[in-house]
Amino acid sequence: MAIERLYLQPEQGAKLFDRPIQDLQRALAADVSYLTHVFGRCERLVKEVNGQRRYTPNVYRGKDDYILLTPDNRDLGNYAFFVLDEPERFGVFPRMRAPFSLIVWVDMRTFEQNDDRNIFQLEMDILRVVSGHGVLRQGSVSVERVYHKAENVFEGFTLDEVDNQFLMSPYCGLRLQGELIINEDCITV
Repeated sequence: MAIERLYLQPEQGAKLFDRPIQDLQRALAADVSYLTHVFGRCERLVKEVNGQRRYTPNVYRGKDDYILLTPDNRDLGNYAFFVLDEPERFGVFPRMRAPFSLIVWVDMRTFEQNDDRNIFQLEMDILRVVSGHGVLRQGSVSVERVYHKAENVFEGFTLDEVDNQFLMSPYCGLRLQGELIINEDCITV
């Protein structure tokens, strides 16, 4: 089964925070041409390897099939995915807030911006889309932090020293961390 460039769960199945995530997916796929795949919210799967727990980011494809979203998965090319963190918080009901992260991994050799392969150009391209006006049909997003170091980009997931070579030049990754806010029109009763 091939992996589509924009991997969306069915629109009718999108609830709560998956709705703004889908809007951000579409915008990133449309405006950041060097992203090969833009995935939605990942799940953290746990495996036991040699008596130790390993946590990996995966996106559910259906029928008990998952796509592994680690930097050493060469089949993915340049990709992005979302992590929905906890806790979800309630404001004036039914306004809800949740911390989120957008993780992006790229091979810098696959794109050039004015003959300059630069992680800060990548960061600007992603921030421009995520914080753009009119991107979200419902809700809002704020980006509060950006991380570049391997231990921060894939925080919460287990990467060993071999995996970390995929975050050294010419590869790079970044993690945008912020908050998703959804409004009452996202919640259907």
